[in-house]
Amino acid sequence: MANFTPSRRTFMAGTAGLAAASLLPFRALASSDATVTISSPWGANQPFQKVVDAYNAKKTGVTVVNRMDGDYQEMATKALASIASGRPPEMMITGWKFGYFARRTLGARDFNEIDAGKAEAIIGQFKPSVRPLVTIDEALIGLPWAMSTPVTWINMDLWREAGLDENIPLDVSHAWLMEQAAKIDKALGGGNHPTYRSAMDLSNNEWTSQAYIQNAGGFILDGDTLACDSPQAIEGMTRFAEPVRAGLWTNMDYRAQQKAMFAGNIAIVTTSSSRAAAAAKSGIEFRDVMFPSLTGNRNMNSGGNFLAIYARDEELAKASMDFLAFCASKEGQEIWSEVGYLNTSVHDLPRKPLQEASYAQLEAGLTPETIWPGARGLEGQDVWRQWVARILDGQVEPAEGLARAKQDLARLVTN
Repeated sequence: MANFTPSRRTFMAGTAGLAAASLLPFRALASSDATVTISSPWGANQPFQKVVDAYNAKKTGVTVVNRMDGDYQEMATKALASIASGRPPEMMITGWKFGYFARRTLGARDFNEIDAGKAEAIIGQFKPSVRPLVTIDEALIGLPWAMSTPVTWINMDLWREAGLDENIPLDVSHAWLMEQAAKIDKALGGGNHPTYRSAMDLSNNEWTSQAYIQNAGGFILDGDTLACDSPQAIEGMTRFAEPVRAGLWTNMDYRAQQKAMFAGNIAIVTTSSSRAAAAAKSGIEFRDVMFPSLTGNRNMNSGGNFLAIYARDEELAKASMDFLAFCASKEGQEIWSEVGYLNTSVHDLPRKPLQEASYAQLEAGLTPETIWPGARGLEGQDVWRQWVARILDGQVEPAEGLARAKQDLARLVTN
């Protein structure tokens, strides 16, 4: 059984009362407005901008600017450079997996040191089960913002054209998925279909490979201990690579996969549940089912990000806290919920279409995605992904690849 630490806690859906501390707008900053810039992965055309705009419309004395800086890793790299030059971002959307890196290397602020009353009021708007995820080294360093879990998306147009049974179970297995993918490829393959290109794509990243390993009973990190070469991890990685070896999985990067999914090129995709809103609006009929289990077992992980404060200037730090108070409120959460992420707040928000599978997994319990420790933990993600790619490409067998991944990771993830 895994040795659960705060980074390995299971998330369970729960309820909590609202925090008693006030979340009223903070206006007594200075004679002039404070401007808080947020480093984020989202541009001005994305729903996060609507949250920013709604807050700015309140004219609290704080103006928030949303600046798109790339993906989680690109943002963290830019933040490291800006902090080294003495110009940290006031705030940054930080991936869960960089929690240790954010606190220990980037110096993410403890909300309680900025404003303890407001910190408690903010975190009180979220289910108690997610609080450990944003508590690093006993410091509350983030507002739980976006949470998703990998699920299975089925293109029903391709499914029907392949003549498959539309009575699809919510709880699917890896063996079942392999069987259906083989039928699809036989019916639609060979260039005889205008859009079909691949029976499946499982996402070659650290997230879905972690899910396969955990569903086999293993872990990449067991607490802070590397466990990626265990027999269970090897079994999970062997099953993960199986559709590639069988010619059923056309491997592509995350951005290419997303484009191919919405172009109708892939019949079965396992990827983030956060695609629910885009899937519902795509013009393609998708069905969401649970991530494939192994031998009847499923120990699913989550992904997403938190809002962290990096400002060293106390006025800007307090201004950042005011924006976080709005983000935590029901109004802020209602705006954000349109994206399709899971609702981790205590607010009663209606579920969106195509979220049945993700909430079924949330209610069963979710672990965090791999949170890489150590000052060089940021590099751990790349090392892991590279070894997964080598295994999928057939350059090494799973047992050898995982053993060598452990050797490389051991030099990076020490505390």
